[in-house]
Amino acid sequence: MSNLVTLTIVSEVFLLLSFIIIILSTKNPKRNVLWVILFIIGAAPLLYLAIDHVKNDYMDANIGLGLAFMYTWLYSAVAFIIGIILLVKKKRNNNISKEL
Repeated sequence: MSNLVTLTIVSEVFLLLSFIIIILSTKNPKRNVLWVILFIIGAAPLLYLAIDHVKNDYMDANIGLGLAFMYTWLYSAVAFIIGIILLVKKKRNNNISKEL
């Protein structure tokens, strides 16, 4: 069970860091609300199913929990890639504006 808690925390932290990169790289504060909503959509299934698994202590394999981990990992990877792209784009725009 402690392995489940550790994996859940690490997965959620990676997702959070991905969205922090995205939020820091955007200039529009209205879009930050959208990013927070997308973060909640990505984090909620894993948190719900992990809490459910710990609370009910299933004896068999919990396929839904495995799918929630895969969903969160893929969602984190996509968010991280988008964050890196936005960060590079912001850095290029700042360098171009300094040259002018």
